[in-house]
Amino acid sequence: MDTKTNLKHQVLCFLSILTFILVSCDNSDDYTIENAKTLDFQSFTLQVPQDWTSFPLQGTDTYYGGLTNQIDTLYFDFGYLSFGSLDNIEKTDETLSFQRLQINGVDAKIVKEKRAEELEVRYSVFLDKRDNDRLNWIFGYGLKDERLVTAIFLSHQFTP
Repeated sequence: MDTKTNLKHQVLCFLSILTFILVSCDNSDDYTIENAKTLDFQSFTLQVPQDWTSFPLQGTDTYYGGLTNQIDTLYFDFGYLSFGSLDNIEKTDETLSFQRLQINGVDAKIVKEKRAEELEVRYSVFLDKRDNDRLNWIFGYGLKDERLVTAIFLSHQFTP
């Protein structure tokens, strides 16, 4: 085999291996829930796997509740007093990750933080319809499957 043919063979091999690696990699932006069901909280809905259930909690000034699969548990605080405004949610020294985005047309922030007064890392989504009424804070502590929780966050829909 001459040098030119050998070089072509090496380049072809390299491109084949690179293509295989790229095709095999998990797409980190793909947040889908297989066989999802809808949990309807009347003011908003979330898509969750079949094994997740909701539970009520007693809130004073806001609508408060939760959902769980007995491994991870999320809580929500819905209403104009839940966190005041999305503009109040800012990075701090305790912030591990911070993302501004829109979820189904609604301004949102996803925040992961380790607060000194809390024993575990808190993972939250804050959603603000910007109508001084529909604000929702969904959060959990020490979550085992953040990717699934992110998919649940991204499925959030305020009801009309």
